[in-house]
Amino acid sequence: MSIGLASDLANPEFVGATNPDALMHVEFYWHEPIDKWASEQESAKAGKRVYVKLPKQIFVRIMRPGDKDNILEVALREEHKVRWPDKWRYFEIAEGLGTDRDVPGWKIEDWPELDNQQELLRELKYLRYYTVEQIAGAQDAQVQKLGAGGLGLRERARLSLKERMRKEFAADINAKDKVIAEQGNAIAELQRQMAEFMEAATKPKGK
Repeated sequence: MSIGLASDLANPEFVGATNPDALMHVEFYWHEPIDKWASEQESAKAGKRVYVKLPKQIFVRIMRPGDKDNILEVALREEHKVRWPDKWRYFEIAEGLGTDRDVPGWKIEDWPELDNQQELLRELKYLRYYTVEQIAGAQDAQVQKLGAGGLGLRERARLSLKERMRKEFAADINAKDKVIAEQGNAIAELQRQMAEFMEAATKPKGK
């Protein structure tokens, strides 16, 4: 079964205004395909029908809207990601397959500024903003893609980072002061014990 619509990029004869790929229904999903050879082997051993599944992997379902008799379901290939980047990106976000775990910094999902703005959070991840630092350091042209509120969001990110750094610095100072105070108390206690020991050692016996 084949769906014979080429993408604009692969079709030099295409001169229209609509990309044929945009007309397709495309769905990425997890699937455990049947291992036919292993299933046949196990069925022969068991004397009954046995299905052996391969490891779970990502598949793509492609069809023309309304055409239920012409559906292509195949294992994911790189070309599918290129032909339908938006749908692939949404799937990545939904399944937590992005690279946000590899980006150091303050995760945007932990930023209180976005607590009640889940739609904006999804949009930011779609645009590959994973940390508050990335938003704060974005260029004007980048944040303008977020619309009229993009510049304001960047400014709030910068202010939030400054406030966070101030609190972390204050906490660090307090922690160091606590350690110094504890060390001072320990030294004072040691000096007291030494003084008692010296006094006891120099005190005449029997008195």
